Amino acid sequence: MNKPNHPPAGVLGIGADAFLPPGVSAPEWSYRLGQVRQPTPPTLLGRCRAAMARLSAAVPHDWTANMLRSLRDRRDWRGAWYKRGASAIKYVLRSACMPVRHGRFLAFVHAHPQMVAYRQRDPRLLERHMHRYVNAHWHRRRRLQNLHQHYRFALANLPGGLFDLVYGLGHASLGGFIAKDGSLLTLCMRPPIFMGCEGELCLQLCDGNETPLYSIVFSVVGEHRPRLLIGCLQGPGGDSARDVVRELTRNLHGMRPKQLMLALVYAFARRYGIHDIVAVSNEAHPLRRTGRPVLSDYDAFWEEQHGTAIAGGWYALPASPHHKSEADVPSNHRSAFRRREALRLQAEQRVMNALGSLPVKQADPLVHGRLTAYKPMHEFRERSWAS
Repeated sequence: MNKPNHPPAGVLGIGADAFLPPGVSAPEWSYRLGQVRQPTPPTLLGRCRAAMARLSAAVPHDWTANMLRSLRDRRDWRGAWYKRGASAIKYVLRSACMPVRHGRFLAFVHAHPQMVAYRQRDPRLLERHMHRYVNAHWHRRRRLQNLHQHYRFALANLPGGLFDLVYGLGHASLGGFIAKDGSLLTLCMRPPIFMGCEGELCLQLCDGNETPLYSIVFSVVGEHRPRLLIGCLQGPGGDSARDVVRELTRNLHGMRPKQLMLALVYAFARRYGIHDIVAVSNEAHPLRRTGRPVLSDYDAFWEEQHGTAIAGGWYALPASPHHKSEADVPSNHRSAFRRREALRLQAEQRVMNALGSLPVKQADPLVHGRLTAYKPMHEFRERSWAS
C-alpha cells in the first residue's frame, strides 16, 4: 500500500517532457499538480531594448559615417538654400524608414571605387529608389533591392574598362556601321539620364556625331537567375520626329529602328545567358502618373513581339527574338532582306565585342569632378571603347 501523504508514482509530479515527442523539451513550462506556469511576458521597455539590439546588429557598423558622406556634394539638390535643406531633410527621413537596407546600399557604394566615381558624377544614385522608378507598382524596398542587384551584376560582369566609361565618364562608343545612304551610324552605351527613372543602362543608336536617335533603357536584377527589365524604348522628339524615323528606317534597309534596339538588348541578354526578359506596360510606366506625355504605345509593340501580359504591370517577352527567314519574304524583296539582316547582325556583333572584351584586371577607377557632373551625355567623348 502507499504511504500516507505520498502520492502514487506516476500520478502527480509529471514533467512536461513526458507528453512531448522524443527529443523535444519544454523548459519554459512546468507542470505540477495540474497547474501550468507560463513565462512572464517582457515589458514594453524590454521589447524596445530587444528591437534596438537587433537593429544595431543588422545596421552596418559604419552607417553613420556613410550617411554623413552621402549628404556631401549633393548637386542634385537645387534651388535656394531652404529648398536644398528641405530635400536633405526628406532624404534623411526616407533613409530612416529603411535604415538597414539603405545602410547596406551606402556601404556597397562606398566600398567600390568605381561606384564612388559614379556617385560623384551622378549623386542622384543614392536616392533613386526613393522616387518613382521603373515600375509604378514597386514599393521603395523593391526599388532599392533591384537597384542594388543591378550594380552588383554590372560590377561582376561588365568589363572593368567598359564600366568606367559608362558610369565613370557617362559614355562608351561601341563602334559604328554604314547606312544605306553611306552615312555613319554609331552605337553607344550610357548610364541613365540625370534623374532618370526607367533603368540603369542605356543602349543608343546615334548618328555620326553620336547624337542619340533611339534609346532603350534596361536593368538586370536577380541573384541566381538574372532577369532583364526593359523600362524605356524612345525615339526622337520634336515636330520632325516622324520624318527622322522615316529617313532612319530607309537607311536601315526597311528595318524599324525600335526593332533594331530590341535586337541589341537580346544580344546583351544572350551574352550573359539571360532568358527572362520582361518589359514595362503602359499602365505601370513610372511617368504615366506625373502628367508628362509618354508618346510610345509600349503594349502594342510588346504584343507585336509576341509578348504576354503578366502580373505586376509587365510583358514577358520570348527568350529569343522572332526573325523571319528568307523563305518568308517575297522574291522581289529578298535582296533588301539580306542587307537588312546583315546590318542587324553587324550591330549585334558590335555589342557582343564590347561585352566580350574582358580585361585581365579591372581598370583604375575614373573620378571626375564637378565639371563633368551634369555635362550633356553627347559631350562625353574623352575615350572610346574599341569594338
